Amino acid sequence: MLRSALLASCLAWSGAALATEVKLPGKAAIGPESREIAVTFSCTPSRSRTETGSLGLGFDIPNFEALEKRFDFGAFEGPTGTRKPLTEITVAQSVRLSANGSIAIDGTSFTLGTGASLSGEAAELKRVRAVAASVGAGPGTLRWRQESPRKGDDPIVVTVPISTSDADRLKAALAPCLKG
Repeated sequence: MLRSALLASCLAWSGAALATEVKLPGKAAIGPESREIAVTFSCTPSRSRTETGSLGLGFDIPNFEALEKRFDFGAFEGPTGTRKPLTEITVAQSVRLSANGSIAIDGTSFTLGTGASLSGEAAELKRVRAVAASVGAGPGTLRWRQESPRKGDDPIVVTVPISTSDADRLKAALAPCLKG
């Protein structure tokens, strides 16, 4: 979890010239409630042998505090957050991942994300690359099902339609992180 949190933070620290981000609008549902969200795909290429890049995706849940009785957001926070593969992302095929989270800078949103370093995390990187490659392959729908580690909670189900132009933008933006 800490690894993924650091990857997300690295995007902010590395500057816009190094990182590429593409946001696609979608909807997140938790039980009977839903929120408009955007899934952010990010690619930070490796600049040298000592500076490794990352590939990731995530989304913010606005007004998450109103949903805390239905979903255990706190279980995903910080270095002690869950490492269970409670994330299932489906585009062409289903991929199981672990996610991490934190309260967003604005204090009213909760950020959930998954990602991998471009070196040193081969198994996780393979799964994240599979999702990114599927999204860039062509029109369809990304479905992110996020289970809560707390029994009885509703899952977060995110749906993002992907048009041909979205797929083309993602393929181009993520290309430096998909080779290897």
